[in-house]
Amino acid sequence: MDHYQGAVLYVDILGISDLTKKKAKLTPVDYEAWGIKKPSEQNEHFFCAKLLVSFRACLKEIKKKHQGIQLTQLSDCAFIWSRKPSAVALAAQDLMWALVRKGILCRGGIAFGDVIEPVKVATSLGQFVLGEAVSKAVEYEGKGKGCRLFTEPELVLTLTGKGPHCDRVDVETFVGLVNPLNGETVDEFRWYLQNLPGSSALDDQTKLLGLLELMSALKHSPRFNWNETSEPGKLQLACSIASLSKSTHKLSSSKDYIFSVEHLMATPIMRSEALQTKVFKIWSDEAAKMFARKNRQRS
Repeated sequence: MDHYQGAVLYVDILGISDLTKKKAKLTPVDYEAWGIKKPSEQNEHFFCAKLLVSFRACLKEIKKKHQGIQLTQLSDCAFIWSRKPSAVALAAQDLMWALVRKGILCRGGIAFGDVIEPVKVATSLGQFVLGEAVSKAVEYEGKGKGCRLFTEPELVLTLTGKGPHCDRVDVETFVGLVNPLNGETVDEFRWYLQNLPGSSALDDQTKLLGLLELMSALKHSPRFNWNETSEPGKLQLACSIASLSKSTHKLSSSKDYIFSVEHLMATPIMRSEALQTKVFKIWSDEAAKMFARKNRQRS
């Protein structure tokens, strides 16, 4: 066995259980959005298979792009791990972007600690990994709602502090969240801000446009229609949009793009590719004008 200190990401597709138990009600909109045309394939199991194939395609691209990681898929979840924590963080960031763009709602946990993997294993059966970091990553995945990545202080210090594993990640990539009911604290890795070493340096306008792209997809893409047909799925979407929208205020000093969970849960959402494109263009044009005014004021 190979035993070392490393980082592990655990990521899981949200809503699969409700889907297979028929708690999420599929409609013609859902089948059309995912290109399922044959009447014989218009059921929960074929739909689930379509999601898993797309999920696997995203994982395959991440594996190809990030050479320093190990990866394995287990049905509707996956593990990514490496000796280098920043490699896992970068892969996690790129994976979450790819998944939302594809129309798949996922949540994950990342942790740092002991990793154990076999030196010799029949890879035809798939890779496997275990250890403290694996257990913690699975635990932290369930710490909150939405397409978010939750983690622990040890990983935050590993990536932002000093030490042999430190990669000097911007500390603002992480935010501490406190549950006011019990005082429990969990750290969120804000993958949607793209602040990691090894990725291109982005200005605030580009970061804001990225957030608006993600929000318009989560709010209006027909591929997420099935998620909100159940109350748990609707809450996951609302928490996703609300959490991303909070970061728009920091980048733009505007509150125009901030949504609350309560508002999103109470407001009917319209979904179509045309509406998604239209909303993103409106938001993008508004953001461009806002930054143009700021630039004129500075000059």
